[in-house]
Amino acid sequence: MRKAVQFAGAAAVAALLLSGCGSGSGGDSGKKDGATAPGNAPETAPTSAGGGDGKAADPAAVEGAWKAGTAAAPLVLVVAKGTVAFSNGHQAACMGTVQKIAGASVAVLKCTDGDTTRTMGTLRPGADGKTLTVDWKNGPTEKYTRSTDGSIKIPDMPKLPDLPKS
Repeated sequence: MRKAVQFAGAAAVAALLLSGCGSGSGGDSGKKDGATAPGNAPETAPTSAGGGDGKAADPAAVEGAWKAGTAAAPLVLVVAKGTVAFSNGHQAACMGTVQKIAGASVAVLKCTDGDTTRTMGTLRPGADGKTLTVDWKNGPTEKYTRSTDGSIKIPDMPKLPDLPKS
């Protein structure tokens, strides 16, 4: 029961993040669409691409709900239409996009708690389509499993619009 509640909570955070709730006039004014923080410059991005075959991951291969961690410390990663949401239980929520950097599919995130451990990660889907390895630039390499048991719900919604350029 406790595990289901934690995954449901993480899925709710992911759904809210993917729907864009709570950030109508955020504090990132002045940033251009697609801009990255100086510490996350593309020239330092990992150079190997998805799947371990030297090619960038197919965007469809990384779409979906992914889970890792333990029942006490669940990790949830949701990728839908180029938008990425991450939650590590009740500690942090992160949101961003999947970008092509140096030929690789990379999740570029910003976390609510300011943590930078999981703000840029190379996405490498497994050949079986059931696993996703994320090599976080400032953190660990984690292996996620596609959630097919219904414990993580992905809302059906359109792609988020681009932010206006200032």
